[in-house]
Amino acid sequence: MEKKRERARAIIFREGKFVSMYREKQGRIYYTFPGGGIEENESEEACVKREVFEEFGIIVEPIKKVYIYENKISIEHFYLAKWLSGEFGSGKGEEFQENQNNGIYIPKLIEISDIPKLPLMPPEVASTFYDDYIRNGKDLRNDVKFIYGEIK
Repeated sequence: MEKKRERARAIIFREGKFVSMYREKQGRIYYTFPGGGIEENESEEACVKREVFEEFGIIVEPIKKVYIYENKISIEHFYLAKWLSGEFGSGKGEEFQENQNNGIYIPKLIEISDIPKLPLMPPEVASTFYDDYIRNGKDLRNDVKFIYGEIK
């Protein structure tokens, strides 16, 4: 059996909103949490910092792990992260290189109240995140919640 791809993602609040990437790919429109694949010998926290800087041009500090999401092909570690500095939308990652043919990437600040209406992926994490925010505010939960999902 093939080893599952390990990813690390960030939940970042700014001015009462949260950071997300708007995507258009192969006819689908959706939003994602910042993050990506963990490189060899890289910690989850280091991955969060690197990916967020590459994608959004901002420097963050992972505060605590809040969710582990697993499906048939990957395991994703979600961290609440604090925005330290940087210019939002100035990312220079591979997503923004010419001829990537990976669709459209647009950094966005999303209203928390819009989460239930948006195609935020993965949906199992989106609904857990929204419920968690309603219950606990922007500090989110104090334990790690395991979420299993289907590939959409």
